[in-house]
Amino acid sequence: MILILIIGLLFALGGIIFLAWLFVLFPPSTPKSKYRSQSFKQSPLLPKSTKSSDISSQNFVRQSPAPTQKTFLAKNFNKPVRQSSVATQKAFLSKNFKKQLLPSPARTPRVRLLKKLKKHLNNIEYASQVLLELRSRTQLAKLPVVIATLRRISPYVFEELVLTCCKKQGWQIQRNFRYTGDGGIDGRVLILGKLYVIQVKRYADYISPKHIKDFVCCIEGEGANGGFFVHTGITGQLSKQLIRRSDKIILVSGQKLVNFVLGKQFKIVGITIPIKTVNSYQETTNL
Repeated sequence: MILILIIGLLFALGGIIFLAWLFVLFPPSTPKSKYRSQSFKQSPLLPKSTKSSDISSQNFVRQSPAPTQKTFLAKNFNKPVRQSSVATQKAFLSKNFKKQLLPSPARTPRVRLLKKLKKHLNNIEYASQVLLELRSRTQLAKLPVVIATLRRISPYVFEELVLTCCKKQGWQIQRNFRYTGDGGIDGRVLILGKLYVIQVKRYADYISPKHIKDFVCCIEGEGANGGFFVHTGITGQLSKQLIRRSDKIILVSGQKLVNFVLGKQFKIVGITIPIKTVNSYQETTNL
């Protein structure tokens, strides 16, 4: 009996294996869809018609159709957007970006050059007025009056005043175009064909010995025959020693400065300088 059951199970198992083998070798064919053969897309199903019983006050909002584009625009954009005109854009830029509209005329090289030149000429004119006032008082003006006047004016006007005095001595002068970055030289003069550099200091106290040392380097760097160190302060002992050691520095201070400002003949050791007429001088500007 058991043997018969085993044989039956083996036959059943063999039948199952045989059917599986047939499905592998001969798979069943599936018919192609008519929509694919005709390149036609099936339209989506239409929604079921809403029954009258389904429409109520509770679900009416949920079932109401979406607002159209026209309704949406009318609701959210009540006022149409207008394109900004050119005048509006310029007004906006001028209000918020004043510094970015156009380059300032004062920043152009030509305007800066004219502005510096105007300032330069104003200082020269004011220096001439101060010099005329000092010389119109008396040729015997006392030292404190002249020194106090020179200390009150600006350093730039004082530089121009000294160069104007050199010009009135009949020397050919060369003014600097700028007051800063001049390398420690405030002007140049030609005396009998020899070059002298000028440094002007408006002191109210003792002068600095370091300025004397720096001026010696400036004279050597320019290859000048000598230099005038003009100041309104007090010359200390160390500064005097430095000046004595150098045979190229000509100190102009105290009474010598007063005489120079008042137009008296300036004397340089070893050189006789005759005073010429005012029309005989030449003036240049170092650009």
